[in-house]
Amino acid sequence: MDPQVIHSLTGLLVPLFGMLLPIIIIAIVMYGRHVNSRQRHELIGRLIEKGLPIPPELLAPQSDLLPAKSSRPGKLLWPMTMIGAGVGLIIFLVVEGDNWGIGAIPLAIGLAQLLAWKFERKADSGATDDKP
Repeated sequence: MDPQVIHSLTGLLVPLFGMLLPIIIIAIVMYGRHVNSRQRHELIGRLIEKGLPIPPELLAPQSDLLPAKSSRPGKLLWPMTMIGAGVGLIIFLVVEGDNWGIGAIPLAIGLAQLLAWKFERKADSGATDDKP
């Protein structure tokens, strides 16, 4: 093939693939959930046909099967990662040139998430205190 044709096809296919990749990933996740739900409904149907009791876990919505939000470990992981990425970008961009403000974006996001975590923790501790 002619290198000019390959270059022009690459220039067309790379952005197209970049735009379609998130859609493909979402479709795969949704299809997996659909298959899981269909299998669960078939299992419930077979249990009903045989006259067996249905475990409550099968009837619970999928979101109820996940651990509670407060019991998930690593609530500080994402804010600290964003703060670290922001500081790293600022340091890198100060050395490379004068575009250091780009690093302030993830830094500000991480600080906002850290502040939200602090307020949420304070609200949770205030709500559990039983004062007469």
